[in-house]
Amino acid sequence: MLALDGIVVLDLSRRYPGAYSSMFLADFGATVIKVDPPGSEFISPSVDTSGEAFPAHLPLDRNKQSVVINLKSEAGREVFLRLVQRADVLVEGFRPGVMDRLGVGFARLSEVNPRLIYCAQSGYGQDGPYVELAGHDWNYCAVGGVQSLIGEPDGPPCLTSNFLADMAGAGLHGTIGILIALLARDRTGRGQFVDISYLDGVISLLALESPLYFLTGKVPHRGKTYTTGSMPWAHCYECRDGEYFSVGAMEAHLWANLCRALGREDFIPHQFAEPPKRDEIFAAFRQLFLTRTRDEWWEFFKDKNTCVGPVLNLDETFRDPQVLARQMVVEMEHPTVGKVRQIGIPIKLSDTPGQIRRLGVVVGSDTDAVFADLGYAPDEITRLRAAGAIG
Repeated sequence: MLALDGIVVLDLSRRYPGAYSSMFLADFGATVIKVDPPGSEFISPSVDTSGEAFPAHLPLDRNKQSVVINLKSEAGREVFLRLVQRADVLVEGFRPGVMDRLGVGFARLSEVNPRLIYCAQSGYGQDGPYVELAGHDWNYCAVGGVQSLIGEPDGPPCLTSNFLADMAGAGLHGTIGILIALLARDRTGRGQFVDISYLDGVISLLALESPLYFLTGKVPHRGKTYTTGSMPWAHCYECRDGEYFSVGAMEAHLWANLCRALGREDFIPHQFAEPPKRDEIFAAFRQLFLTRTRDEWWEFFKDKNTCVGPVLNLDETFRDPQVLARQMVVEMEHPTVGKVRQIGIPIKLSDTPGQIRRLGVVVGSDTDAVFADLGYAPDEITRLRAAGAIG
């Protein structure tokens, strides 16, 4: 048995972060049906996404079925409403108001299925002065204050890839919101609207920096706080081979162990020193770390009981023995593509663990099977496809 067996999810998000939310639900047994419009495809400027290879490698699409429905057509909407009647959860990532204009917003779908949990993920949420603004991860991180904390103290802010606002801010919070709403439905019998904002999620991730600001009124700046590299015990040091080594020895005993390992016991009393002593420690550590390669330092420190680690590139991460032992890289067999590697499942449950049961498929691969299960006869499916209602 899987934890979410019997839960049916409609994923209209097209890609991340909504697809990341529904990936977790699918990994733990939910029947997730991707609903894409005609002509939908994943576009990448650097990778060929045509054919079966890309969706097979894409973890966002694993364990999911894929159908194509044209929500701009009356017949397509009728098919969709029949699908909604069977669903427990719907996830979408459109700008606020788009689904209402299509005639399939929360109010309409709740009439069809009062138990439906409707999760809308949007940049700035469903209300407020920015509700109509476009944006991407970098922009939400900028408005959310996160970008101001990342980068060298005297340099420009650094872009944050899509990890913070997209995947953590919206994707993970979306999954959490859906699961909470499912628990609430067990008590109330009713579904509800789950409003997830990328910006809200980014600000929620400031749970450590925000209380320090609210308490003191002091604005944190990149490179000026211990979480952004201001202290010798929380920093990345260049090594002899040009690679970098991460130090995070915050606790007093871990700091002491770090100093002893480096042969600088005299620094132990000065963990929180102000300049110029702090500058002296930084300079000494920078010189010390240049005496060995990154991997030599990693081996050296493994028995020293302090918090350190090598800064790995992704190719190194994906062959790291700890990563492999935790099954965070898995290999599956695809019927036509062959062996496919993907990231694994990070949530480890002892009784009902997640499973990767199926790799992602080309958009629309399951249209006929899903609609047949809804009661459509083969000739009806043919007519709907000819009318452009489905793909």
